[in-house]
Amino acid sequence: MRFLKSLTIGLLLGASATTVQAQDMHFTMFDMVPLELNPTYTGYYSGTFRIGGLYRSQWGGLSISPDGFGSVGGFSGYQTPSAYIDAPLAPFPKKGREGNVKSWMGAGLSVTMDKANGGLLDDSGLSTLRASLSLAYHLGLGENGKTILSFGLKGGIMQFRTTADQYIYEDAIIANGGTTTPGFDRTLTSESLQNSSATAPDFTGGLMLSHRSRNIRFQLATSLNHFTTPEYNFLATEAKMPMTLLSNFIMEADLGKRFQLKPLLFFHNILTPSVGTDGGFSAYELNAQLLFGIHFNRAKDITMYLGGGYRVSDAAIARVGIDIKGFSFGFAYDINLGDGLSYNAFAKNNRGTAFELGVSYIAKLYKVAVVEDVLFCPRF
Repeated sequence: MRFLKSLTIGLLLGASATTVQAQDMHFTMFDMVPLELNPTYTGYYSGTFRIGGLYRSQWGGLSISPDGFGSVGGFSGYQTPSAYIDAPLAPFPKKGREGNVKSWMGAGLSVTMDKANGGLLDDSGLSTLRASLSLAYHLGLGENGKTILSFGLKGGIMQFRTTADQYIYEDAIIANGGTTTPGFDRTLTSESLQNSSATAPDFTGGLMLSHRSRNIRFQLATSLNHFTTPEYNFLATEAKMPMTLLSNFIMEADLGKRFQLKPLLFFHNILTPSVGTDGGFSAYELNAQLLFGIHFNRAKDITMYLGGGYRVSDAAIARVGIDIKGFSFGFAYDINLGDGLSYNAFAKNNRGTAFELGVSYIAKLYKVAVVEDVLFCPRF
C-alpha cells in the first residue's frame, strides 16, 4: 500500500535524529493543540464548532545549587497555556458518492503564551505571546472523498516581553579564586538591553494528507513556521526568528469493536539560524508515542486511552485520556532522562519533570426536523 510505504520512509527519516532541543512548540500532547500544530487542522472534524485548551508546566519547584555558589534559590519554571476555537465552513460544498462532504473550509483563532519565571536571585522573567487567525481548505479526492488533501495558512503577531534590568549574564558571575566572594555582580556585565518588549508579525503555512475510513484514520502533515523570519529587537542589533519545520503523523486503527491503537509521531527541526549574523541556534526534536484505547459502548463515543512514549535524548512520557461524546480530556507527565538542566544546574535528587492538562469540546448544533402530522382518510 502507498500509505505503508510513506509511513516506513517517515519512520526511517525520524530514526536518524540524535538530539533534542527546540524553541518553538514544545507540547507533549501535540494532538490536543491542533491549530498550534498545523493550520490545516482548522475545521478538520465533524461538528458545528470546536473549542479547547492546554496547559503545560515544566521545571517548576527545582532547587538551584550550582557548583561553587551553594543553594541560591527557587525556580518557578515555565508555564505555557494555549487556547483555540475553530469551525468548519462549506461555502462550496461538494458531496461524494456516499453522500459525505468532499470539500470544505475552516476558520479559527488560537492564542498561546510561553512564560519563564524566576531567576538565580530575583523574579526576572521572559514571555512570548502568539495570537493567530488560521484558514484551511480541505479537498476530498476520488469519488467518495475519503482521502483528503488540506492546505492551511496562519497569520498573526508575536509579542516578546522581558524584565530587562533583572537578568544575570556570564560576565557578571564572580568565579572561585577571584578577589570577591563567589557570587554575582551586575556592574561587571557589558550587556545592555534596549527594549523590554518587541512585536513582530508571524506566518505559518501547512499541508496535510489524510484518510478516513471505517476502521483506519490517519493524518500526515507538515508546516513551515515563521517563513518570513520576523525580526525583533532587545539589543542594539536586530534578531530574527528562525524558520522551523513541524511534521506529524497521527493514526487511529480500530482493533475489532472494543479496542483501538493510536500511534503518534512528532518531528521539529530548525531550518535557519535564530540570528542571521552569528550562526544562531540549530536543533531538532523527535517525539514518538503509542496509545491504547478501549471503547465502552457500541457507538464508540466513550473511549479511554492509556499509553506513553519517548522524546529522544530528553524524557519518558506517560499519558492517559478519555473521550466522552464531544468532550476530550488528556493528562501527560514527562520524566526527564537527560543530563541537561536537571543534572548540572539543579540538585540531582530533584529531577526535572513536566505535566500537561488538555481539554476540548466539539459542539454539534443541528436543526431539529419538523415532522408535520399526516391525516389518513380511511376508505369505506
